[in-house]
Amino acid sequence: MSSAWGCTYLVEDNFCSLLKKVCDPGDKGCVLYGKALFSNPQSPSSISYEKKREHERQKVIQEELDNAKFH
Repeated sequence: MSSAWGCTYLVEDNFCSLLKKVCDPGDKGCVLYGKALFSNPQSPSSISYEKKREHERQKVIQEELDNAKFH
């Protein structure tokens, strides 16, 4: 499978010039961190993404409850 996205920080030998280590997509500090789900559910990005989504769901529920109090 190919991808249409290419990281500008990826240099030869799969090295991340931003983090100064071997590239691990979604690792903390990566430009994708918390912005995407990866196939590995243990990926730091996937964990952060899920936490962010859960926080957003809780916020929507709270807003709905607050609005219900006024009706």
